[in-house]
Amino acid sequence: MFMGDSAGGGLSLLTIQALISQKLPIPCGVVVLSPWTDISSSGESYTRNHLTDFICKPDNMKWMAKQILGSNPSQLSADNPVFSPLFGSFEGFPPMYINVGTAEILEDDSRRVLAKAQEAGVNVTFEEGLHLTHVYPIFFSYFPEARNTLDNINKWIQTIFP
Repeated sequence: MFMGDSAGGGLSLLTIQALISQKLPIPCGVVVLSPWTDISSSGESYTRNHLTDFICKPDNMKWMAKQILGSNPSQLSADNPVFSPLFGSFEGFPPMYINVGTAEILEDDSRRVLAKAQEAGVNVTFEEGLHLTHVYPIFFSYFPEARNTLDNINKWIQTIFP
């Protein structure tokens, strides 16, 4: 089982894509919370939710993308599936649980991964936190929605492990 949030969610997806491409064993499932899957920041939510997401800011994401791509971005592009799992394949993926808040800039990253994974026939459970921000389940001590999400993830994981 793989699990990751934010950039770690994107790295979890990239790792599974790499394992599949190398014909290596893959985990029995993957849970991603607010995964950063598109370092090109092409989703509408980067603009739509920039005032409501108090954790992730578009300028910070662009700066991080520049760090990832290095000093010669002409040879590397932000929509390269080596860096942005959204642009890779989801064929052969294990069951996925995707969680995202509707008030965060990475909302469309999750929705677009959901669509691509479903097109590839992946069993995907998708949960959105209405009006909640980036990686909201970490606030389980404060918000009942966050506690509910963690309970839902726990129940989902139990279905993966018999």
